[in-house]
Amino acid sequence: MVLDERARHLLKSLVEQHIANGIPVGSRQLAKDAGLKISPATVRNVMADLEDEGYLIAPHTSAGRIPTHVGYRFFVDALLRVVPLSTQSHQLLVHRIGHHIPDTEQVLHAATEVLSELTHMAGFVRVPRRANQTLRHVDFLALREKEVLAIFVTDKGDVENRLIRTEHALSAAELNQAANFFNASYGGRPLQEVIQHLQRDLQQFRHEMDRILRSAMELGEEMLEEDQQRMLIEGEFQLLDLPELAGSERLRELLNAVRQKRDLVHLLDGSMRGSELRLFIGEESGFAPLSDCSVVSAPYIVDGEALGVLGVIGPMRMPYQQIIPLVDGAAHLLGRALSQS
Repeated sequence: MVLDERARHLLKSLVEQHIANGIPVGSRQLAKDAGLKISPATVRNVMADLEDEGYLIAPHTSAGRIPTHVGYRFFVDALLRVVPLSTQSHQLLVHRIGHHIPDTEQVLHAATEVLSELTHMAGFVRVPRRANQTLRHVDFLALREKEVLAIFVTDKGDVENRLIRTEHALSAAELNQAANFFNASYGGRPLQEVIQHLQRDLQQFRHEMDRILRSAMELGEEMLEEDQQRMLIEGEFQLLDLPELAGSERLRELLNAVRQKRDLVHLLDGSMRGSELRLFIGEESGFAPLSDCSVVSAPYIVDGEALGVLGVIGPMRMPYQQIIPLVDGAAHLLGRALSQS
């Protein structure tokens, strides 16, 4: 359906009213607030046409209408005027994200938290994948008899610790020898390549040395496996306040999906393929628990490469004109902060 100017104006007004109030909009109220000199009967006819074409729906037995995900999509693509990020919000983003440059994890948490606070929705960030990070070095430290701490450091500053229990005590000289061999053989290689070489080389080492290197290999494998679910989420319980989901089975499904993360990560990884902000409205995500929600995400770029995405999950009736510049601004600042770390 090609919407004429009157239908576009009424749809825009109805969406804005529903975003502001969260209740179905009736023809009389719409006629009053839209600023057009037309009767409620004419408005009802236009609303009926919009409903027939899938832009609006009448919930339950209400005489009013609310937008469908198709209506919201048309609103965002054709009718929305995005407002510039406010000075206050920009300053808060700079303060919260820019003050954690030395620590990657802290800056990621800060970005997620501030998005949740500013939007009153669930903020998330897809943590940079480590499969293509390179191994900087490994250290083996004796903690107590028959216990060794393996310290795995990547070129991006990620540090993973693993406690290794050995069959007999190892001297500092033996542990230093193991670390030197490991670093000489595998240092500077991508983690995925390290795993492949370890699997090939492990058979060549004596039993106790094999134990240490195998544990280091398992640590690397765990790091790569965690990549599939490395996502930080803050404010997910804000979703409990959504009237659209209150007391519904869909809310339980959504919270479970947020907890499990795997399917959400798959969705977000797909949105990293471009360099632009992405918006999934309702059923567009193809992920049933999100069918009553919208996801606004933007990639954060470090040295010309998209390392991850961040954004918010909230109701379809979110104030898009404010959320879009917030997410875009946070992604830009996060990429800049990580570039300086």
